[in-house]
Amino acid sequence: MEKWEKLIEILLDESASNAERDDAAMDLSEYNHKNVMKALMITAKHDKTDNMIKASCGESLAMIFIQNDRFEKEIYKQLRGIARTEFESNINSKRNDWKKYLDIET
Repeated sequence: MEKWEKLIEILLDESASNAERDDAAMDLSEYNHKNVMKALMITAKHDKTDNMIKASCGESLAMIFIQNDRFEKEIYKQLRGIARTEFESNINSKRNDWKKYLDIET
């Protein structure tokens, strides 16, 4: 099992502590894999997910986009609340040239 697969397991495990899930969300920023992005999105969109974890999911998605040098509009458009705020904050601070993408109608 790959490390990112174990991190996804922790992130999606609602019986894990919020601290463990938050750490997993942050650590997943290092992995460019469609399953990583999917798990981050699922967690960020889940109503019962703690806001701290949602924020880390948004931040990690932004970091993956930056590492890939690719802004994915469809993923961005699905982000809400604190996940979207953290995502936008990271884009604004690290990729000034991508600010134009942050005004997408949702």
